[in-house]
Amino acid sequence: MKFTLDHTQRLNLHALLGAQRADVGSIRAIWAIQDRLALDAGQEKLIELKREIVNGTERTVWNPALSIPPQDFEFSDVETARIKAALQTWDSYTANADRRWLQPLVETLFPPDIRA
Repeated sequence: MKFTLDHTQRLNLHALLGAQRADVGSIRAIWAIQDRLALDAGQEKLIELKREIVNGTERTVWNPALSIPPQDFEFSDVETARIKAALQTWDSYTANADRRWLQPLVETLFPPDIRA
């Protein structure tokens, strides 16, 4: 499946995948997806990305006034299923704060049931 992701989607999806609990084989598969989603050093610099440790947990912050162009990603059916499962099982979304990056992914991966 093809996705066009902006940097906010990439960073949040990277973090969401990183919060998953799984067996070693699944963790390696998640790492492979994360490696593809990760911003390179130049992209990080363009949005002034910084990593902070808060209560022992790494947090990523960036300048919201800056952006980089969206980028296309092609994921296999297995990778798409892994992303979909991570999105579907996470229970700490906030309706307002996560809507901008999450809604386009939800609409792509979970189309509304037209029979409802």
